[in-house]
Amino acid sequence: MLLSLFEGLPFFVLWPVLAAIGVGWYLVVCGGLYLLLHRSRLARGARRFKTQQQPTRADQVRGEVFDGVLSMSMVMGSIAIAFWCSYHGYNRLYADVSEYPLWYVPVSIFGVFVVMEVFEWTFHWACHRNDLLWKIHKHHHRYSNPTPFGVMADQPLDMFIKSSPILWIPFLFPIWDVALIGTFATLNFLYGTYLHAGFDPPFMPSPHSRFLVSAWHHNEHHAGSMDHNYGFFTGALDILFRTRLSPSDKAAKRPGYRCTECRGAATP
Repeated sequence: MLLSLFEGLPFFVLWPVLAAIGVGWYLVVCGGLYLLLHRSRLARGARRFKTQQQPTRADQVRGEVFDGVLSMSMVMGSIAIAFWCSYHGYNRLYADVSEYPLWYVPVSIFGVFVVMEVFEWTFHWACHRNDLLWKIHKHHHRYSNPTPFGVMADQPLDMFIKSSPILWIPFLFPIWDVALIGTFATLNFLYGTYLHAGFDPPFMPSPHSRFLVSAWHHNEHHAGSMDHNYGFFTGALDILFRTRLSPSDKAAKRPGYRCTECRGAATP
């Protein structure tokens, strides 16, 4: 389906076209959420759900947007390479959903989810353990009080590596193009936007959730506890390897500390 939309384009045209689409998607989604949480009439009421009480500096937001545009272009480069490989028969990315039984679509999506979760945790953990990888990844930690724009605010090479599953998943197993790109666009990008927004509304995972990653967990990773909370969707691997940090753990080290949920519960 998606493959057929761009079939016939040379690679040097395909990448810029996809990059323009991706950057537009990034600016609309992250820009809209930023305006809603920081500049709209709802911003004052939403502030009680903000993990860090201090406002984000304007120069940081500009830096996030600049880095985000470059990094999104790298992500779309990964997609362009995957498409090019499919056009030339090098991988098993397919356009016609009827090519495999319909039951295979959710199975392959689950496979993408598992690969993404394991790869994200492993690469993220390695970035904080290996000096060379840290030199690439530390740019992302410039933003200790991130906004929705921060989801893509990486050094471009860092983001290219993070998006590399788009390249090699179609070599592991057949995957419908809509399933692959859709899973990344929703689970990875949209959930990542929530994690970097720095707000914990009650309808999203609780900071005290045992197995899910909330905005609190990822914000805490940015704000100082960089040796904890590497998970992206679930805390399974953090729990397994003892790198999970909860609000209760932080309160044990800093008596009187309260997460957004606890602050709300304490408000009469």
